[in-house]
Order: sequence, then C-alpha cells, then structure tokens
Amino acid sequence: MCGRTACTLAPGVIQEACSYVDPATRKYRKPEWKEHPSTRTDNPTSFTYYPSANMTPTKFTPVLFKGYKSDEMILQPMMWGMIPPWHKGEPKSHGMSTNNCRIEGLNESKLFRRALKNKNVCVIVAQGFYEWKTVGESNKKTPKQPYFIFTPPDESKGFGQDGISDEEAWNRGTWSEDEGWTGPKILMMAGLYDVWNNPDGEPVYSYSIITMESNDTLSWLHHRMPAIIETPEQLHAWLNPAPDASSSDMLKILKPADSLEWYTVSTKVNNSRCNDMDCAKRFEIKENKSKTFMDNWLKRTPKVKEEMNEEIPSKKPKLEDSK
Repeated sequence: MCGRTACTLAPGVIQEACSYVDPATRKYRKPEWKEHPSTRTDNPTSFTYYPSANMTPTKFTPVLFKGYKSDEMILQPMMWGMIPPWHKGEPKSHGMSTNNCRIEGLNESKLFRRALKNKNVCVIVAQGFYEWKTVGESNKKTPKQPYFIFTPPDESKGFGQDGISDEEAWNRGTWSEDEGWTGPKILMMAGLYDVWNNPDGEPVYSYSIITMESNDTLSWLHHRMPAIIETPEQLHAWLNPAPDASSSDMLKILKPADSLEWYTVSTKVNNSRCNDMDCAKRFEIKENKSKTFMDNWLKRTPKVKEEMNEEIPSKKPKLEDSK
C-alpha cells in the first residue's frame, strides 16, 4: 500500500536523478520536463507540481513515461489517483480510491485494464514513501508509528540515509553525459496512467501506483508494498514493452523489491496539511520514562517479594508470658 510520498526536489534535479543511457549514443540523457497541458484561464496552475514532503492523493507529482512518437523519456506532473474513464464532473470528485492498483487483478479490473491494454505504463518518482506500523495490540486507539522508506543511498559517494531528506545533499549531486547522476538515489515506483477528458475537452493525466504482496523486506511493516523499479534494465523493460507483449508478460517484469531502507519519522506526517521537510527527516522514538520505570519495577517484583517474605513473618509472634 502507498498513500503518502515525499518529493521536494526541483524539476531540474529530478531530471538529472532520472537520467538514462541513450541506446544510440551510449551517453546519459535527461528526460524532458513537460508541464501538464492546460487550457484553463481561471486557474492555469491547477495541474502544476508543487514540491512537498507530504504528497497525498489528488496532488500532481512527477511521473516518468515514454513519449508517444519517440524513444525519448518524459517527466510530467500527473494527478495521483486514476480518474475512471466513465467519470463526469470535476477530476477530483469521482469518489473512488484509486491511488493504488493491485497487480493481482489488473487484467480483470474494469478501471485499470484499459490502461494496461494500451500499455500506458509509467514510473512515479519520489524521494520515498511513508507507511505506518501499529504499535502494540491493534485497536482503534492504538497509536501508529510512521516510517519513511527509500532507495539505499550510495555511501561510497558520501551520501548516507539522512541525505534523502536533505536538500543540500541533493544539490551537491552532479550530472554529466559520461557518469550520469552522482547524488542521492531517487525512488521509482511502477504505475499505470490514463488521459481523461473533462466536459470541456481538457485532458487530465492521472495515475495509480501498482502494489503487490510484501516480501520479507517490508512484510514486518505492511502486507502490501509498491512495485519498485530497482535497476536501469528493469526500468527500460517496463517503459518499453514490446508491441506484441501481453499484459501478463508486462506484469512479470515487476518483482517485490529487495533493496530498500527506512527509518522512523515524526507523527507530523499524519497531518496531510503539513508539507515541510521535517515530515521526512529521521525522528528517534523517545522511550517513555514512566513506562521504563514500571517495566523495571515489575522485573524486580519477584525478588522484592522474596526479600519481603524473608523479613516479614507469616504469623504474628506469640507474646511472652509475663508471669
């Protein structure tokens, strides 16, 4: 499952972090950044990507996909949550939960099978995503601890885990045609996208993140996980399906990820209106002192009782006869 992501990067940095090897020149190439098409005059920025450490469904986030008429890769903001083809009205008013799509039923899904059949495959890029783990026994009042999950950084280049949420670390990254991107690694999640037209004929691009059963990497946190793209070869295969490839063949490219890292973050991220980078920064959980004291006391209880039993007689002593 994936319901929150973080992407605070400028378009230029995202282009460099998503660079790929051009088969013709064998040099690294940046995807072209395109703004979402819009003909609106009342609110021309309604389809714009705004960096945020707390992206929620219906927000426009960067998506990587292949151009229709060329081999060039394109980065473009799309709305998170695929709009049903039959929907009438405002793009965000369809009322369905479409931020994720389960890989197990895509071929039979009334909503998603069209995008899959049309090979409308894409990759959602972000610094990472959030997941919540229930602490203690599960019930409505049980607190949940948020975690931030991301692609392992290249420590040999001087980037550690904390660099994922550090704007300065991303700005230190460099790019060249020979070496590509040398900064922190961006997270890539496989998805499907579609183009829906509103009543005025205006196109709206929207997407859903493909999820699958978690493997041992994340099953301790949640039973579902996004389909993560881990290698350049997997990225190329996913975004360049053969013309005669079946839907089943395409989905076989996606596997549960083995290389992911994470750390705990503040519950500030629970508030969808909180967008600052503190949401994605490491937050060490402070141990409850009163709970620790009680736990330690309980551990000593058997010994204490034993000592008390030795000191306090079980019966009242007999008084000596005064006679």
